Amino acid sequence: MTKPVRIVDADSHYAENIKGLWKYMNEPWRSRTKGRLAERYLPISIGDRFMEDRIERSRQFGDTDDLDASAVNKTIEECMAMLGVAATLLVPNKFALIGHLSVREMAVALCNAHIDYHLNEVADAAKGIYTLPVVSWHDPEAGAAMIDRVADNPAVAGVCLMTSHTMPPWGDVRYNPIYEACVRHDLPVVMHGDSGMTLTEGAGYADGFQSLIESHSIGFLVSNEIQLTSMIFQGVPVRFPELKIVFLESGLMYVPMMMYRLDEYFLKRRAEAPLLELPPSEYIRRHFWFGTQPIEAPKDLRAMEAIFDMADGRDRFLFASDYPHWDYDDPITIDRLSFLSREDKAKVFAHNALGVFRFEKGGKQPWQNALSAAWTTSAQPVPSS
Repeated sequence: MTKPVRIVDADSHYAENIKGLWKYMNEPWRSRTKGRLAERYLPISIGDRFMEDRIERSRQFGDTDDLDASAVNKTIEECMAMLGVAATLLVPNKFALIGHLSVREMAVALCNAHIDYHLNEVADAAKGIYTLPVVSWHDPEAGAAMIDRVADNPAVAGVCLMTSHTMPPWGDVRYNPIYEACVRHDLPVVMHGDSGMTLTEGAGYADGFQSLIESHSIGFLVSNEIQLTSMIFQGVPVRFPELKIVFLESGLMYVPMMMYRLDEYFLKRRAEAPLLELPPSEYIRRHFWFGTQPIEAPKDLRAMEAIFDMADGRDRFLFASDYPHWDYDDPITIDRLSFLSREDKAKVFAHNALGVFRFEKGGKQPWQNALSAAWTTSAQPVPSS
């Protein structure tokens, strides 16, 4: 069943033709990587995400290494229609662990090839299909140059930084060129976690987990908590007050915990965070947004209502599906939150994202008119598929 189109999806992974990157890679990396399995040079998380095929995922919405660009785009549009999504932010699956890659020049080449592939063959702002250039930690100057190179494209809505295994964490001043470029082009920073920190060889402090249930339950969360802590205490919101920062794939319940835990240590050791003039929770309320997926499901909805209240969630939370991953969230997960008013749901589903991501480079897009009309004509909750 096709749903009313009234949603901006802050995190999706609909389709990814990794072979499409090769022709956009500069030498010598094109020759060294073309025709080889991506896993030979792009780290992947260990573990069976589909429980020996007991968790099914339609091939139509899975990896698309054997599909051409037109078929990939058709798949994206079909997924958007199924979920009722007017605009989607595409994040590449196979780049989630690029932080674990040790070869600096290869990381830079892969990131540049990915955004060129997306802008030439996948993204389409008029259809609401947006992309995020992925910038790795390996070479901040090269990352800033890539942002400057592609920022004028209307399909670029933000910049993605992967939070797994960044060395040093993203609060460090060495990344100033990246943040300066984002501010220069009015692009938010999107921090995307991954469970691979716990089931990838060489992950360090979390090595030794035995199954994906252990890794996936905590990996995304911890990798994001590390970066949030670093960015707050090293003063990224103070150094770059115009920068908007979005965290994805850790759910919502950790947000107030981090706000008040960081406040507590700030009160005790504020001399070690000399740039901060306000408690960390205040910077989080002013500069940070959080994707909803995978949203927790407490039996008593008052627990989730408290999370929204403590973290100003009606204004700071963004719907994210994470489709087509096995733990994706359908829009019904937000519609079922009975403590949210219709106006609150409109904020979480779309309006908050419209204020964060850069969607109007080059003018208002057609999908935005349809989105506005949907909110005024559809008063009923979105049905599940």
